[in-house]
Amino acid sequence: MKRVHVLTAGFTTSNGQAFLMPLILHRRALRDAGLEVRLFRHPSPGLTDCDVLMLDGKYFGPRWEGDTPAVLEEVAGYRARIDNLIYVDLADSASWDHSRALPHVKLYCKSQLLRDRTAYLKPLYGYRAFTDYYHRECGVNDDPPVVSEPVNDPSLLDKLAVGWNSALADYSEWGVYRMQLYDRLPLRPLLRFPKEFTSPAAERSNPVSCRVGTRYVRATISHQRTHLLSLLKDRVPPGRVPRKAYFAELRNTRVALSPFGYGEVCYRDFEIFLSGALMLKPDMSGIETWPDLYRGGETMVAHRWDLTDIIDRLDELLAHPGRATEIAERGQAAYRRHLCGDEAGPLFAEHLNSIVAKAQAPAATQQSPARAMASAV
Repeated sequence: MKRVHVLTAGFTTSNGQAFLMPLILHRRALRDAGLEVRLFRHPSPGLTDCDVLMLDGKYFGPRWEGDTPAVLEEVAGYRARIDNLIYVDLADSASWDHSRALPHVKLYCKSQLLRDRTAYLKPLYGYRAFTDYYHRECGVNDDPPVVSEPVNDPSLLDKLAVGWNSALADYSEWGVYRMQLYDRLPLRPLLRFPKEFTSPAAERSNPVSCRVGTRYVRATISHQRTHLLSLLKDRVPPGRVPRKAYFAELRNTRVALSPFGYGEVCYRDFEIFLSGALMLKPDMSGIETWPDLYRGGETMVAHRWDLTDIIDRLDELLAHPGRATEIAERGQAAYRRHLCGDEAGPLFAEHLNSIVAKAQAPAATQQSPARAMASAV
């Protein structure tokens, strides 16, 4: 049995909830796969008495900004006590929050990563690939401007690994409240994956839904949503609605749009899968994530980041409801399979086992594909 210990901030953030829920709800499947997982809220005795230690980046919280050297010293101290140390970056996007931790850990896990790892060797405007794109291609500027800290050693790219994204939580109508309550009242019945899905084949009278906010601190983040709503101003009602009305609308909608927010993967994605609508979303082919629910033309429909094809995509889907329903059914089935289906536990255990195996593997003795690509840049 491999002992995996996790130092975590708990259910204090939405991303933290999605990180922890499968570790708790799939304990039996994890044990069957040879993994014994134990969660720690504090560095208690026995924390490093394990085969692999995972550090939830949210555990360090604002200390990353307030006293970065002290955080790095703490991370390095854990590495001195256990070699198989995994840092889990739960930031929303595929870009960096805490890249300076890379040299101090065996493995650096993110919920999603850019497929082209060499992109991390260059600074990204606004910290994200898509904000960098809108800055370069559309002239969008942030005030003040910020750029990500590039990785200065290509060999560090070999430490990157895909963890699991925010899909594995409770995004049902009342799920968000149950997860928040669990942090204050940790009663096991409060945690459960939703099992009620609305059939994509159900009768739907609303053609399109796009209930999204646009208020972000940085213009490069809000740009996509603002532009999208301007293009759809005659097709979707303005403003946001209460959560109950929002879910009722989704269950009655044929095509639901899910633009990027702080990250590429959004909670709205999973609300759409639950509701049975078809998801129309910016192209995710450059993003590697798990579970992979973003296969254009198979589980969702992708559009260009510049939105030049958005109206054509939407009109085509509305003109061919049978095709739209088929894609929505495949998307919902893929989500159900990883969230609450009979295979959900074993699939998660298999994925976690692959991460643990990578952390336990000896350092590469030859040039990896990622390093070879970086050398050619």
